[in-house]
Amino acid sequence: MLRSLLAVSPGARLLDLGGGTGALAAVFAADGARAVVLEPNPRKLAFGRSRHPDLEFLEGHAERIPLPDGSFDRAIAMLSFHHMEDPERALREVHRVLVSSGRFLLQEFYPHAAPGALARRFFGRRHGGHHRYYEPDGLKTALSAAGFRDIVVRASERTYYVLALR
Repeated sequence: MLRSLLAVSPGARLLDLGGGTGALAAVFAADGARAVVLEPNPRKLAFGRSRHPDLEFLEGHAERIPLPDGSFDRAIAMLSFHHMEDPERALREVHRVLVSSGRFLLQEFYPHAAPGALARRFFGRRHGGHHRYYEPDGLKTALSAAGFRDIVVRASERTYYVLALR
């Protein structure tokens, strides 16, 4: 499903926001994409570099993507958007680094299905302390405000996917 939503062609440039150790980016790289993982956790970066030497890893945050305008054809944020401290700024940054008609795919938890307070307390220390969960309509509104268009939501059980075009 992710492949069909993103339509990544060989040679496409893909940015994985909060991509951790690069496991998903490596799948797209195996399909021929040139993938970059942007991750704030230096330990995840080090582990990812050791496992996926074919990927580029950058330490940083989605709110300040350290790359030029129009650098990517595709961007993903898979279960990472809720960790972003300034989500509106992050969306503007993603919009900036995508080419015209570039695709942005997010996967997020429904707020009612998000990990509970105990899980957030335990994992928050190791997995980013900030958690803000959006309902699909709220995320669509935020994407639209950041300049994205043709926004489509796909439901699943505990999470949902949102695809938007620049």
